[in-house]
Amino acid sequence: MKRFVEVEQLLRTKGVRLTDQRRLVLRRAVAYLHFTAEELVKDVQVIDPSVARGTVYRTLALLHEAGVVEKHDFRYGPPNYEVTFAKAHHDHLMCVQCGEIIEFQEPRVEVLQDQVVKRYGYQLLSHTHKLYGLCGACQRAHPKRAHGHPHLHVEEVVA
Repeated sequence: MKRFVEVEQLLRTKGVRLTDQRRLVLRRAVAYLHFTAEELVKDVQVIDPSVARGTVYRTLALLHEAGVVEKHDFRYGPPNYEVTFAKAHHDHLMCVQCGEIIEFQEPRVEVLQDQVVKRYGYQLLSHTHKLYGLCGACQRAHPKRAHGHPHLHVEEVVA
């Protein structure tokens, strides 16, 4: 609840008008670690069936523009969102079979990337590391799948 209040205050300072429906979308988004837009639509519509799919998508876009929500285009599933406001930097490990997403922090990766940036004379503005594989449960359930290549996901636009 505290996080919701902080995000709501940030949005007010940016001049974002929060209707009751937007507030509901925000409240449900803050409850998730990672979520797809369609998962959020279903969740919101259970609480208030009058909230249109387009309202959820437009609110997600607004939250993204305000720097509250980050959209992750994972290669093997629909885009995922996460509320990153006041959240420490982290990277992601994703199971291409079941879709499990694990957040991790690895200081050695951060040091290495800083060395690469320096070597090539870049100023790092942002980055993301997304590692794809099979979790232990999926390896055990589908041992032959562990050696194949999964199909890439093509996003459908629904709004």
